[in-house]
This record gives sequence, C-alpha cells and structure tokens, in this order.
Amino acid sequence: MPPRPTPPFPPIDVAPLIDMARSLRFVAERSGRTLKNSLPGDALPAPAARLADGALTRALRLGDTAQRGVSGLAHMLLNRDAPPPPLTAPDADQAERRFAAAAHDGLRLALFRLGAEGVLASETAARQAWRQVFSAGAMGSEGETAAALVLALDTSGALRETLWPDTATLSLAEARRIAIFAVLLAMLDDPADFRLRLDASVDIACALRDDLCAAADAAALATLFEEFRTHV
Repeated sequence: MPPRPTPPFPPIDVAPLIDMARSLRFVAERSGRTLKNSLPGDALPAPAARLADGALTRALRLGDTAQRGVSGLAHMLLNRDAPPPPLTAPDADQAERRFAAAAHDGLRLALFRLGAEGVLASETAARQAWRQVFSAGAMGSEGETAAALVLALDTSGALRETLWPDTATLSLAEARRIAIFAVLLAMLDDPADFRLRLDASVDIACALRDDLCAAADAAALATLFEEFRTHV
C-alpha cells in the first residue's frame, strides 16, 4: 500500500512573533532610557554602574537576537519588500500581509521624521485594521477606503508606544494621526513607490495638522485625501 500523502502544513502567521520580538527590543530601549534619565551612570559608584550597564547590554542583546531571528523567518515566508496592495484590491495576493508590513514600516519612518526617538508598531493590529475595513465587502472610492483605514489604524493599536525627546511639540494623538494619514496618503498616491513618497506625505500631513485632528469622521478625511493625493 503506498504511503498516505502528508497533508500540507497551514501557512505560518509570523506577525504575532515579529510583534513580540519587537516588543522585547522596545522594552529594553525604553528601560535603558528611563534608567539613564533617572539615574545617570556617572552618579553611581563604579561597581553599581558596571552592573547596570551590563544588565542593559544583555537586555538589548536579547531583544536584538529575538528580532533578528524572527525577522529572518518573516523574510523567508513573505517578501517584506513587496509593495502594499492598491487600496481598491483587497483580494490581491497576500494583500492583508503586504499592507500590514508596509504600514508598520511606514508608521515607523513617519514618526521618526516627526522626531520620535523610538517607535513600537504592531503588524498584527495593522492586519486587523485592514480586515475590519474590508470585512463588510462594501467598496467606496479610494479616498473613502483610505479614510476608513486611517480610523481603523488609529483605534486598532497599530501604534503601541513612542518615545519622544523632552522638546517634542506634538501631542501623541496629533503625531499618531499625522503619521497614519501620511502613510495612507503615500500608499494612495503610488503603492509601488510609497516609501520614497513618504517624506513628502509627512510634510503635507504636518501642514494639515489642524484639519486632521479636527476630522472626526471618514467623510472629512476622505475629502482631504481626494484633495491632496496628487500633491505628493
């Protein structure tokens, strides 16, 4: 009797693993910054300072090792350099994963351009936001879809935490809305080239700061997308 065929393994969802590894790294960075700000090493006796530095170094190394290992797995299973799908193509190949990976990278880049010193974003939450918008099956215009994704990302926890310098002038809510809008504006303009257009999108979003923060519904955001999508 010939051997029974082995059933195929289900696809591995690495997004939660990636998020966990990034969280380890972020916690280590945040702890190190907090310790240095509250108790500088030069204020400690030499033995205590060496112990503190050693503990922080080990924590950062643990976070780096975890992130490298899981990121390597993610690259094998999914081309992270693939562009996000067009916002009108929710059924494109691996659309949800591609959007989440691009949204994560874009949010980090946008927030660093706004002055953040550390960013923890979640691909899992970005995927949930994509799923939430398209689960109903109703398709609006590209501007309306982008607006719905802004609101979904804003409330999904796609941006978990950020570290800011003491001189920061943006509130967390303002920075989050500006960054999310900028990422979707760049994707709307040209999904295949959105990373190169992100700086210009952030500049436009900053100029629209008051309008973005006052926009309480998808209709107002959709109007801004349709007006400024060709300005990137």
